[in-house]
Amino acid sequence: MLIWLFQMVPRRHQPKSKLHDICAANNWKHPLYECCKEEGASHMKLFTFKVVVEMREETSTAILECFSEPRPKKKMAADHAAEGALWYLRHIGCLLSKPS
Repeated sequence: MLIWLFQMVPRRHQPKSKLHDICAANNWKHPLYECCKEEGASHMKLFTFKVVVEMREETSTAILECFSEPRPKKKMAADHAAEGALWYLRHIGCLLSKPS
C-alpha cells in the first residue's frame, strides 16, 4: 500500500526532504544522490545530479532514476533531481492512497 504524503509535508520542506519522507513512509530505501557530472571552469562549475529510488513492493521492485539539469550549486542540482522524482511519482499515480 503506497502512502500519499504531499499534502502532509509542510511547504517549507525542500524536494529532497519530501522524497525522503515518501520513501520512509512506504518502507523504501532512502533515495541515493550522486553527482554524476561536473563541468566548467573551477569558478563557474555546473553540477548534474542523479537520484535513485528503489520502490520495493511485496511482489516487485522498480528502480527510478532522475537526473537534474546542470546547476551552479550541488544542493540546487540535487533538489532538481528530487523534483523530477516527485513529479514522476505523482504523474504515474504511484502515490494515490492517503494514510488511515
